[in-house]
Amino acid sequence: MTGIHKPFRVGATLLLCVPAIGLAQQSPPLAGGASPPAAVSSPATDAVQGLIKLDVVVRDKSGKPVPGLGPDDLTLLDNDQPQKILSFQAFDGTTHRPDPPVDVILVVDTLNLQSQQIPLAMSEAEKFLRRNNGHLAQPVSLYLLSGGVSLSRVNPAPRLSSMPQPSTDGNALADALARGGDLPVIRGIPRFHVDRSFGIKVSGTGRPELNPSLSSLGSIVLAERRRPGRKLMFWLSPGWRAWDKSFDEITDFSTRLREARIALWSWPYPDRDLESMNHLNPVTAEKNAQVGDLSLGVLAIQSGGGLLNTSSELAAMIGQCIEDEAAFYTLMFDPPLTNQVDEYHDLKVLVNKGGLSARTNAGYYNEPVYHDHPSEARRITVAQLEQMLASAHENKDNEIAQQLSGVELTERMNSTILSSSMARLPGERSRAALVALADKSVFLPLPAADIPAAAPPDPAVRHQMLTRTIDHLSKTMLQLPDFFATRTTVQYDEPRQKNEEEWKTVPSDQSLHVTETSSTTVTFRNGKEVVDAEARKGKKLSARERQLDTQGTFGPILAMVFAGVASGRSQFAWSHWEKSTDGQQAVFRYAVPRDTSHFEVGFCCLADPDGTILFKASAAYQGEIAIDPDSGAIRRLTVIANLEPRLPMQSSGIMVEYGPVVIGEKTYICPTRSVSISRQRTVKLLQEWGESFGVYGPFETILNDVAFEKYHIFRAESRILPGSTPPPKEK
Repeated sequence: MTGIHKPFRVGATLLLCVPAIGLAQQSPPLAGGASPPAAVSSPATDAVQGLIKLDVVVRDKSGKPVPGLGPDDLTLLDNDQPQKILSFQAFDGTTHRPDPPVDVILVVDTLNLQSQQIPLAMSEAEKFLRRNNGHLAQPVSLYLLSGGVSLSRVNPAPRLSSMPQPSTDGNALADALARGGDLPVIRGIPRFHVDRSFGIKVSGTGRPELNPSLSSLGSIVLAERRRPGRKLMFWLSPGWRAWDKSFDEITDFSTRLREARIALWSWPYPDRDLESMNHLNPVTAEKNAQVGDLSLGVLAIQSGGGLLNTSSELAAMIGQCIEDEAAFYTLMFDPPLTNQVDEYHDLKVLVNKGGLSARTNAGYYNEPVYHDHPSEARRITVAQLEQMLASAHENKDNEIAQQLSGVELTERMNSTILSSSMARLPGERSRAALVALADKSVFLPLPAADIPAAAPPDPAVRHQMLTRTIDHLSKTMLQLPDFFATRTTVQYDEPRQKNEEEWKTVPSDQSLHVTETSSTTVTFRNGKEVVDAEARKGKKLSARERQLDTQGTFGPILAMVFAGVASGRSQFAWSHWEKSTDGQQAVFRYAVPRDTSHFEVGFCCLADPDGTILFKASAAYQGEIAIDPDSGAIRRLTVIANLEPRLPMQSSGIMVEYGPVVIGEKTYICPTRSVSISRQRTVKLLQEWGESFGVYGPFETILNDVAFEKYHIFRAESRILPGSTPPPKEK
């Protein structure tokens, strides 16, 4: 079974329609001869990880790195409150090394070096690259920021250049750097005037814009954000000590450096002591931002890096710093729930052993979209909903629709009540709102009044029921004729945010509204489901459009579930009786672990690196199967994915209802209705520092309400008409 959001898909591989009449013949038990377990529980998930990752270096009093610590030796404080560490890894640089290895990023910034400093920076950079005969212990990415009269060329516009990829061949990197401007350009920066007194880029209109050095740092960070692993960046220049006080830029640089796992160092040491500048205090709001909060030294210290205070022997100091950073710890945790955008959180890691200290990121900006937020809709029962509709019978269509959009059911509304309630509503909007409300409840338990108090069947009777069901699935499928049916899909989405800049906020309105209705022909031929090719292509979606594409509800889902249940490691158990228009239905619960699952969920796309990478994962699943106890026919099936915590997809599920349909003068049990629902993160594409990249926005729900109708037998006929004249032969 497969699934993709934008488009999101759910599918399977076997077949589902079975004839309506079956015989109670002996069949082997479901789970390879083993008796079904007494209860069902969700399969265990993989190791828990957190939403925020930190790299931590621990040192003793002499400044030497300290390896060999465990998770109980560290305490993480988030705004001075102990935070649970969800994942812990220890690397000592020798026997336990990270995969991928720690990368080194070397940036030679001639824009901000004094003329007498440039030869020293170039010489020390080459010396570092040629250490150990040019055999580098870690991959090194080499960048050159140049402009104006520098090196061997005259470049009127500053530009950022780099080698094509990280390399451990230090001699090749040093040779390229020695040639000066021969590095390939990765991004040209538009023409501007740089006021070196303030480090401000000024356009032709005199309006302050982004400094080219800061823009280059952003471009490098976004490139490194696309690559996994920890990075150590050494920026050879004192940087831009004074700068604009944009709060958005401050939060962006803090977040992107942390996401890229970059610890930043700068050289040479700036003329003024950073501590006296008060720029190391956290910037918690726009009103607190000051010129200088985006200086290179401030960003370096806040990233968990620092300042290289030396006037010589820079190559040796870089090498020693890399060696000292080889032993480190990686922690993951979940930030607390917040409703405030860009809420600053101070971070500290305490070592529970005397004389040791830890260094990591100074803090992070928490966002509401890091977590899913519960709906603000009022929760009501089915009985309360019926009372609400009865009292609103004289209201207008829009008024009733608005009322229904403000509530959520706490129990399942069955199809009978849904049909009768729909008939009493005055218009399309209120009926669509009621369908959305009912469809969101399909995985909830029925009201207590709809569950008979009858005693559960004994094991022998349950076995007979399941034998009849298996007989339907395994012995009569080949008797199905070729046929086709019409599939009508109504898609429901949450309202779009009106302001493009609201992607960090959580919408208060999570109600569902119709966004698209489509109809296509589904054909069952030679035992396989075939969807009309043109309909499957669909329209090309833009980055803002959303679509839920569910595959398999017509054909393979039922056999997929029973194949999973019969795998030997699944769980299957009696649940309860349910009332229906055709009498009582027997409901069983099941759970299938991920290692035997054929159920895949996914969506497009992950935020990293640029909102174009498809997410897809095999998932454990569970659900209910409601059967006619006399014939064994399946009447209702649910499949709910058991998703691991902290995935960008929160939930995914399918419900299918089955009923008798006539195909070629015979009655079969086939799908009549299905509901597919998915909740996952949205992805917002941003433009910063001349680059495009993806970030996660709020969670959203997408729902498909599907009706299967107009079943017809599929026949292909040909005949010769009397009196026809054959076409003339070609000369």
